[in-house]
Amino acid sequence: MNYLLKKCCYSFAVLILALQFSCTSPRKVVYVNDLKDTTFAALKNAQDIFENKIQKNDQLSISIGGSNPADLITLNSANGLSGGLTNVPISTGYLVESDGKIQIPFLGRVQAEGLTRLQLEDTLTHMLLAQTKDPVVNVRFLNYGFSVLGEVGHPGRFQMTTERITILEALGMAGDINDLGKRENVLVIREENGKRDFARLNLLSKDIFLSPYYYLKTNDVVYVEPVKSKFISRNGVPTYIGIVAGALSLLITIINVAKK
Repeated sequence: MNYLLKKCCYSFAVLILALQFSCTSPRKVVYVNDLKDTTFAALKNAQDIFENKIQKNDQLSISIGGSNPADLITLNSANGLSGGLTNVPISTGYLVESDGKIQIPFLGRVQAEGLTRLQLEDTLTHMLLAQTKDPVVNVRFLNYGFSVLGEVGHPGRFQMTTERITILEALGMAGDINDLGKRENVLVIREENGKRDFARLNLLSKDIFLSPYYYLKTNDVVYVEPVKSKFISRNGVPTYIGIVAGALSLLITIINVAKK
């Protein structure tokens, strides 16, 4: 009986050690945990290469202002506007068609794909000089959005009113990464000009701020993989609590039996 008791105690000790080493280190959870005061200057001077270019199937709001209100009624007709710079419903606007162009009243088909929002504004402003006096063009994305999938609080697709959002902000909108999410290997899928690119981001490292994928672009997909853990349930509750409780109950029973 003493031999059985010693063997059970040994097995219980091994179980406790295994559970201790299986626990997630704080460095595996805390974002950019290698960020120090000495790195601030280098990151502050990092070049910002973010630039969101117009793609096929984008839906654009293009509103036109100017000195002659009569001209603006027709020029803004595709947006459902009566003139001036006003907000429009998401169901209206200009669709960037399969050839990369949009149809503008009096201007015909204008190349939009490959241009940034500001570049398209400049192009249309120069073209509209012959149609109205002192044209002012405002271009906005109507379908700017991204998707977050995997081990986050609220996976889904999210619409944005701005074209500038970081991956950290996107994860925040999705409820952040849960206990099962792998923070050091987040996948970003991006499609541009018919080509699909993939990137793996380590959110635990300060290098995330230097990545061209730190700022998301239209229709990016962010996927958070699950960690490989045997001790965390799908709802985030550690399952080793039940294991330890069962082991303790068994050990106490054996001890009581051995004393008799």
